Amino acid sequence: MEIMAPYYKLDGHTPIPVDFEEWATWRTTANTQVIFSIFQSNISVSTVFTGINIGTIKEPKIFESLVMGGSCDGQKRFYSNWDEAISGHYHLLLESIATTPPTSY
Repeated sequence: MEIMAPYYKLDGHTPIPVDFEEWATWRTTANTQVIFSIFQSNISVSTVFTGINIGTIKEPKIFESLVMGGSCDGQKRFYSNWDEAISGHYHLLLESIATTPPTSY
């Protein structure tokens, strides 16, 4: 029987399921910022490793991207692994740039 793993820590770029105590201890010193991008001064996208699963056992959602500014302001996306998070980050950044009128930059 597979047990739900609500907490994860990173070993390099690999998420490892852990209990709450280990996650909380790890988080006190961990750098959870995966990538941060700024376009002009109006649009930024931040992608972080939350380590808290809001997905399923088979497809945990433990990375989060958030857009600040532009036409996609406030949009969030969630990912299961490092590579998805990087790809999704750039997709959100490009979508934000493409859909924000140039006069808004």
